[in-house]
Amino acid sequence: MSFSFIAASATAPTVFPLPPCSQDSSTASQVSIGCLVSGYFPEPVTVQWNSGAISSGIRTFPALLDSSRGLYTLTSQLTIPTSTWESEKFQCNVTHAATGSEITKEIERSIALPPVAPEVRLLHSSCKPRSSDATIELMCVISSFYPKMLTVEWLVGGQAGLLASFTEQPRKDAHGYTFSTTSTVNVSQEDWQAGNTYYCQVFHEETQTKVKSKAKICEDNAECPSSGINVHIIPPTPQDLYVNNDPKLTCVVENLENADGLKVTWSRADSGPVSPELLEVKEERNGRFTATSSLPVTTWLQGEKFTCNVEYPGLTAPITKTIAKTTGTRTPPGVFLYPPHHEEINAQPPMLTLTCLVTGFTPKEVSIQWLRNHNAMPEDHHVNTPVIKDNKNDSYFLYSHMKIPFADWNNGVSHTCMVIHEALPMKFTQRTVEKTQETTVSADADYSDEKKEELDNLWVTIFVFFLLFILSVCYSATVTLFKVKWLFSRMLQLKKQPPGPDYKNVIQRVA
Repeated sequence: MSFSFIAASATAPTVFPLPPCSQDSSTASQVSIGCLVSGYFPEPVTVQWNSGAISSGIRTFPALLDSSRGLYTLTSQLTIPTSTWESEKFQCNVTHAATGSEITKEIERSIALPPVAPEVRLLHSSCKPRSSDATIELMCVISSFYPKMLTVEWLVGGQAGLLASFTEQPRKDAHGYTFSTTSTVNVSQEDWQAGNTYYCQVFHEETQTKVKSKAKICEDNAECPSSGINVHIIPPTPQDLYVNNDPKLTCVVENLENADGLKVTWSRADSGPVSPELLEVKEERNGRFTATSSLPVTTWLQGEKFTCNVEYPGLTAPITKTIAKTTGTRTPPGVFLYPPHHEEINAQPPMLTLTCLVTGFTPKEVSIQWLRNHNAMPEDHHVNTPVIKDNKNDSYFLYSHMKIPFADWNNGVSHTCMVIHEALPMKFTQRTVEKTQETTVSADADYSDEKKEELDNLWVTIFVFFLLFILSVCYSATVTLFKVKWLFSRMLQLKKQPPGPDYKNVIQRVA
């Protein structure tokens, strides 16, 4: 018995992808895919899956020689979960060193499965927990979607990034090829009872769909906030009036279901034109909307009246609000700037506290501006209390405090509390505080009526003194001039007289 082999030259392989049987992928929990590497010479070939990213579930069979052609054939098989096969891509990578061949083949699904958009429902736990500090659990149920890749985002009103959520890995449904998952968050009882609206927003890229479901206490609690629309006008701030020179009125429309059909118009008592800025709409945390319309004004200080008119679907009549500058007693504020307490300084914390007390002023409109080394600080660097009415009189007061780095204080950086109020002579006053080597220096820049009067009196005194000095100098100079003139005229007369024996006696009498 004899065998004959045909000697073959180096030959590159041909690669055939092998998808699973369709019936296997629809019913079994696992499927097998493969690559047939055929017609190559000589040995060996190297087969990898997904460029070596997959290392388990691989079975490579020994190469078989076709004696009639002198070429080899090899098969590599990969076994994976059905859900993974339906949601991810797979490819085999074949390398034949003898011919320098590198061949990649993707294993395509035999049946293209159509994508399915998710269904989203938002559920919540009991609104009446047993303990006062219990939380409300919100569960977002996302079901019947394919493929399994999606994004879940939680929102409070229109704001994202306020809640910490946990989203489970999608799991294959018992029937069909779709997936389901859940995402959960916990919110405090206080926030829930406040009527905030919570959204579970799901984006499914394959179907390009965005589905949003919401939950709030009002859906199952009769004690909901009033749904009536609220309209009010905010007057210009003293800072906008006297510092920025950009006064504006702002008409605020609150508690809107949405902005569709909203119309806000302005009018003024004088017949002049009005030029409001573009209407701004934002979603609040309770799911309602707030619209604001700003109107630049130039005659506010003259007491002109301005009217904001609001029309909205569902209103039986437009809502109208009118505003003008208030009149009455005008009292300038007292301003007191307190440095950090010595105990706070001795503790050397990263931040120290400056406190500015503004007290005894009317009307209540006031602005606070903090400065660092005479440079204005952003508004979010300090906190103001609401303007509070004094119980003993009709004046108002407030506190403003700002956190500063300990290093700034230690290095002698100056900080200033500037108060802007219409009753101040210069419309503003300021206090400055800083650290020196031995003590704290507080410098006042108070433009009050008393100090202004003292300054005026000082200038009057200086002027009178200067005037008297000039008059005295002029008088002395005039008297001296007349004396010199008389002396010279007398000498000229003597020179014109003829010389005689009594000339010296005359000169002596004159002298």
